[in-house]
Amino acid sequence: MSKTSNIALYIDPPSHHFLNDQLFNVNDGRLNGDNILAPYAYVREYFTSRGIPVHTVDYMPQKIGTVQNVYVSMGRLENYRKIAKRSDTILSAFFAMECPIVEPSMYLALNKAQHYFKRILSWSDSQSLEHFTRGRLQLESFRWPQSFDKVHETIWNQTNRKFLVMINSNKLPNVYWKELYTERLRAVEYFSRTDEIDLYGVGWDKPSWRVGKTWVPYSFRLLHHKFLQCWQRIYPDPLLKAAKQVYCGPAKSKAETLGEYTFAICFENMILTGWITEKIFDCFFAGTIPIYWGAPDIENYIPSECFIDMRHFGSYEDLRNYLKSLSEKDILNYKENSKEYLKSPQFLPFTKEAFVGTFRRMVEEDAGIQIT
Repeated sequence: MSKTSNIALYIDPPSHHFLNDQLFNVNDGRLNGDNILAPYAYVREYFTSRGIPVHTVDYMPQKIGTVQNVYVSMGRLENYRKIAKRSDTILSAFFAMECPIVEPSMYLALNKAQHYFKRILSWSDSQSLEHFTRGRLQLESFRWPQSFDKVHETIWNQTNRKFLVMINSNKLPNVYWKELYTERLRAVEYFSRTDEIDLYGVGWDKPSWRVGKTWVPYSFRLLHHKFLQCWQRIYPDPLLKAAKQVYCGPAKSKAETLGEYTFAICFENMILTGWITEKIFDCFFAGTIPIYWGAPDIENYIPSECFIDMRHFGSYEDLRNYLKSLSEKDILNYKENSKEYLKSPQFLPFTKEAFVGTFRRMVEEDAGIQIT
């Protein structure tokens, strides 16, 4: 019997919606993205092909057994204390997946959680997160894994594109420190004046929904949301009113929708060192030029010639003038630069392979085995 046959990997998903092994279902239609769960499916495929079963945490046997369980949480803290009492389970890693302005309570709890897990992984660094953690953490770095590793050729080659698009859900943050949710609204409002932007996503026909966990019961939150609907019929929010005027509904396919436009508003949820999500890469895959604002160290990971940096413009009028000044050759250069970047070693940390490599290293170190 091989050493790997005595090991099992259990993953606590970012949300309870992905229990029952739904974390590995790449066709989950509830998500605002294309194959967004593909990295998790890739992790499962890699380990199961080597004799190590992979399931979500609800499949972990209730009774203590002879199999060595390796436990990894992708952002949930509800279960780790109970699991830490098991003699057959190693608390291998906690991935801080969510943005700190969305889940500030999670970051505040990491000071205690880090004493249970062998490692805490984040897109950012301890100093940048200290505003939320109220103390230094021992962090390991990782990058958000992308579902694709090259452009969608048919979509990328599309011509006769419309001008500008934004694809985001209508949400507001839990905390407003360095947030960019409201900045997206200001961008949409400006370009709506000349009807030069199309807006896709969920919830723009209703008031904004505040993200993150809260002590307020869901029934009360829903009641408050309905109250806001009535209130805004009488006293409409000018930014939301502008958004509704250019709202086109949910995007059936993010890649296909992006591929209909030359430029895309591509703002992260907040300004934070290292915090680079799938948003800018989705644009690269579709051949759409991202107008980026988010990680202040973005150029450490992605060359500046691949995107338009919003920080270089003092106003949306300045941005519009620049976009209008670009020739077809200029636009093609941006597209080609991002295409070449996806082929380069600089993109490797964002690949599914790198994500699997992180899991492999953790399992090897914590279970004391070598996976071949």
